[in-house]
Amino acid sequence: MTTPTFDIFNPQISVVAKGLEGKVITVYGSNNLGKTKQASRMKKPLYLPLEKGLNAIAGIPFMAINNWSDFKKVNKQLQKNADKAKEVYQTIIVDSLDAFAKYATRYVCNRYGVERLKEGNEGFGLWTEYATEVWEEVDKLISIGFTVIFIAHAEEDKEGKKSPKGDKRTLAPIIDNSDIVVYLQSNGVDEDNNVIKSSGYLAETDEYFARSRFDYIDTYIEEYTAENLENAITVAIERQEQAEGIEAVTYEEQKESQASEELNYEKLMAEIKSVGGQLHKADKLDEIQEIADKYIEKGAKITDCTKNQVEIMAVILDELKDLLADIEE
Repeated sequence: MTTPTFDIFNPQISVVAKGLEGKVITVYGSNNLGKTKQASRMKKPLYLPLEKGLNAIAGIPFMAINNWSDFKKVNKQLQKNADKAKEVYQTIIVDSLDAFAKYATRYVCNRYGVERLKEGNEGFGLWTEYATEVWEEVDKLISIGFTVIFIAHAEEDKEGKKSPKGDKRTLAPIIDNSDIVVYLQSNGVDEDNNVIKSSGYLAETDEYFARSRFDYIDTYIEEYTAENLENAITVAIERQEQAEGIEAVTYEEQKESQASEELNYEKLMAEIKSVGGQLHKADKLDEIQEIADKYIEKGAKITDCTKNQVEIMAVILDELKDLLADIEE
């Protein structure tokens, strides 16, 4: 895949992807509403239980997650073997966000040798480290191209409005990246005392939080099932194609359209040396050092940058190019 260079006069054009590939969905509600059962009925699932949600469901591939390091290991394997994993799995299910936050908290506390987050960093707390840890792992998982379903319980605020339960620092990267947030509501039992399937709500009201990025989606699923959820998304995209005269693309095409310039250490260093050489010949050593001093340790050489500093190198290279362009004008 060829990644584009930054040029505000040649922008990328946003596109919509068909199907569920790459979609992020959060489903929440009280117990026994079918959250886990219907998620496990999605196509080619891999279930990551952080609580005992599979006790009454058989035949579902799963990886037991008993701590944050287990989650990181699975996430790393999915990243490292993405092509092979996507042949086997299409849907990754994380259940539930309550335990997700607790495991992440314990991991960060153990990493920094404290009992509670507020005790770390000499009393200033480890909230930033905790939020960063969660964000990085969530970002890795949702960037591979699976349909990712996060399952949460519901909680009420002081006014009685329902929303996904969990630590706000954990919820933020998940809810903000969710294409759909579904609130499930019980329909009770029928006259024979058989459980009636729950209903799903996909638009916010005064009673509960829910949402969808898709303007043309049905905001109510009377009988919440895996098939009905997938159909609602599929139909919404088809309606958008017809209403807006667009053509939906594959997930890979969408991902390519959203790619930015790849930051490759060797390539960046070669360009820095090339541009730097030209500036050296133009007797611009002082200007080169001024640029270096802005972004790295004062007095250090740009060529001493490490592979962990590729973003800084990219900014430095951009300034070196501007300096060279001014000379050549």
